[in-house]
Amino acid sequence: MTDLFDDEMNQMDELEFAKNPKIEKAVSVEDPISTLERQKMVVIESGTKVADALNLFQTEGVGCVLIQKKEKLTGIFTERDVIWKLAGKGLDYSSEAVDDFMTKAPDVLQMDDPIAFALNRMTEGGYRHVPIVNDDGRPMGIVGILDIVKHLASYYSEEIMNLPPSPLRGAQDRPEGG
Repeated sequence: MTDLFDDEMNQMDELEFAKNPKIEKAVSVEDPISTLERQKMVVIESGTKVADALNLFQTEGVGCVLIQKKEKLTGIFTERDVIWKLAGKGLDYSSEAVDDFMTKAPDVLQMDDPIAFALNRMTEGGYRHVPIVNDDGRPMGIVGILDIVKHLASYYSEEIMNLPPSPLRGAQDRPEGG
C-alpha cells in the first residue's frame, strides 16, 4: 500500500515541478459564439410532420431541429419536446405537425454574442440548445451546452486532464454518468 502512495506522491512531485506547458490561446466565456465548433444544424419548414422530424433526429444524429417559415425562425423542436409533449399520448406522428409541439419563438442569439450569453440563456431557461440567427431572423446555427463544454475543455492541457485522483478522495459509492 505504501508503494502505491509513494508512486502517487512521486508522480505529483514530477507534475508540480514540470515546466508549465505553453498555452497557445486563452479561452474565455467572453469569446464570441462563432469561435465554437457547433453541432450540425437541421432546419425544417413549418408544417413538417412529427414523424419526419423524428426521422431526422435519427438519420442526422441531432437532438433538435429548427423550424422556419419563409426563412425566418419560428421554433425549435427538441428531444425534450418529444418526451414531455408526445410520448405516451397515442398520437399518430405522421399526421401531427411539429408546430403544435415545438417551442415557439425561442430565445435566440447571434454569432457575435459572447459564449457567456449562451450559458446564461441555457441556465435561466433550462435549455440545452439555443438557436443562432442573423439580423433578419434567419437560422444560422445552433449552440448546445455540449459545444460549450467541449470548447472550454479543449484548452486544458493533457497534464491537467490526466491528474491523478486525490489520494484522500476514496472510491465513489455509486457509478458516474447518467
